[in-house]
Amino acid sequence: MRRLLLLLVFSFPLLVATAQTARDFIRLGNKAYREKQYDKAETLYLKSLAKDPSFEAYYNLGNAYVMQMKDSTAFENYKKADSIGTNDPMRKAKNFHNMGNIWYAQGMAASRQQGGNAVGAFQRAIEFYKSSLRCNPDDNETRYNLAMAQHQLKKNQDQQQQNGGNDDKNQDQQDKDKQQQQQQQQQQQKQDEQKKDEDKQQQQPQPEQKKDEMSDQAAEQLLNSAQQDEKGVQRKVNKNQNNKRRSLEKDW
Repeated sequence: MRRLLLLLVFSFPLLVATAQTARDFIRLGNKAYREKQYDKAETLYLKSLAKDPSFEAYYNLGNAYVMQMKDSTAFENYKKADSIGTNDPMRKAKNFHNMGNIWYAQGMAASRQQGGNAVGAFQRAIEFYKSSLRCNPDDNETRYNLAMAQHQLKKNQDQQQQNGGNDDKNQDQQDKDKQQQQQQQQQQQKQDEQKKDEDKQQQQPQPEQKKDEMSDQAAEQLLNSAQQDEKGVQRKVNKNQNNKRRSLEKDW
């Protein structure tokens, strides 16, 4: 009997180790978390969830992921904690608070990156902070974070509108430049066509009608000149004849 009792005594720690409950794993995980052994805490919280999924295990696992810079995975575990729910409004408020913090951090990161959706991230953060305050209206830290998220939201919205206005102005200027360029091209094309017409007219021979008109005019001038000369000659002939007549008459 003694040997059997000793065997039972020696075997008891092994039975205790294999009979740990979900709550036991949460306690061990919390101890590792306080010692900043976050990967170990993660493993222990997962063991607790394997035995019995609970709000506390998901919430603590989310915190362990946050400390390991795994925000997206942390947020999923906070969501699971919220889906299970809890009767403690303070715990529920902390869960919403942490969810808001994750979206606030994403908003700050997006605001430093070109093309990031900072506005959407800050809007989500505001929603979770408000949910947290509904559970615990006296939480000044959450109220402060809410004010900061609202400030960052307005700041990024104003910047977004300003950038949109600048884009519109740039587009208007581009349209004006394009229209002016088209007008200049049309004007230059018109000038080129006019110049081609002028060159073509200069290269063509003068119409025959103009040449004929000039010839008739010249012929008329020559005819008038010849008539004048003929009259002069006739006068000279008449004069000579008169002289001859006079001389004959004298001679007679």
